[in-house]
Amino acid sequence: MSKKINSILRKLIKSMDLNHFESDLLVKKIFKKEIDDICLSSILTLLFVKGESYEEIKSFVYYLKNKAAKIRINGDIMDTCGTGGDNKNSFNFSTATSIVLSSFDVKIVKHGNRSVTSKSGSFDVLESLGIKLFDNPLKVQRFFEKHGICFLFAPFFHPILAEVSQIRKSLFFRTIFNLLGPLLNPTNPSFQIIGVSDEKNLKTHSKCLKDLKVKKAWVVYNTNGYDELTTLSKNKFIEVTKKGISKVKILDPLKFGFKKCSEDDLRGGNANENAFLMKKVFEGETSPIRDNVVLNSAAGLLISDKAKNIHEGIEMVNYNINNGVVIKKLNALIKG
Repeated sequence: MSKKINSILRKLIKSMDLNHFESDLLVKKIFKKEIDDICLSSILTLLFVKGESYEEIKSFVYYLKNKAAKIRINGDIMDTCGTGGDNKNSFNFSTATSIVLSSFDVKIVKHGNRSVTSKSGSFDVLESLGIKLFDNPLKVQRFFEKHGICFLFAPFFHPILAEVSQIRKSLFFRTIFNLLGPLLNPTNPSFQIIGVSDEKNLKTHSKCLKDLKVKKAWVVYNTNGYDELTTLSKNKFIEVTKKGISKVKILDPLKFGFKKCSEDDLRGGNANENAFLMKKVFEGETSPIRDNVVLNSAAGLLISDKAKNIHEGIEMVNYNINNGVVIKKLNALIKG
């Protein structure tokens, strides 16, 4: 092991953040396979225990984005991908939100993966819904051109991550790679809503989004530890625009007429169970799951400039669900 990696390990053991140069060196060493699995496991663990810093996350994001497979999708697009890692086994809210938003002609390029820390990841539930998923950029582009929404399977667009997949699976907690997912969309979205499961990442991800030059984005955190907006409790968020990064703001779902739910209400199941629940919501069934889909989708409409405020967004989402617009959109995606 090199002296520089030894130095990085010593800093991490002391819970010290790496600087920009150390972070750049670390990510290069990892993907040039100059760090063995035992050392890498230690580094990922120490980063998790310390809490990954903005500089560390930024170095990984820029390195991996430069290595990503290319896909051309023009215009203002939006992503709803969150970090995951909250270990709540909740319903696939960000995936449901992406489909709801596309029913309003919000152009969606949803970045995602299979389950890492839950029973059902984004791509698990999409498969269960019967939506075709492509590993060819041209086919993805054609699907987007037809439907105004497409889904990017992270392992295909970031094949380099396969080199660390076994290490990630061997660790029982989320790693820095979970934090990177929402920041690695190769189409460089104009709008984003990113859920984070650690309050500290409100600031790290807001800074990264500013660097990535988004037009408008929210980084959200539920005070009960969910990586999405929920009606369980108050939500904290930071808004990022071209003008800058806001202070932490509070979104209280009770002020928008939602009933407080419980953690059990938000819990999902396996991919097939979540697909069934999603269809029920889109068909108009009322439930705490629907309330939370509505809340996240309303925020998405505000971020993408389709709604003037959350109240209007809520009315718009309920209208599209109640009038069959959303289930019609889902059925079109299933037909391909």
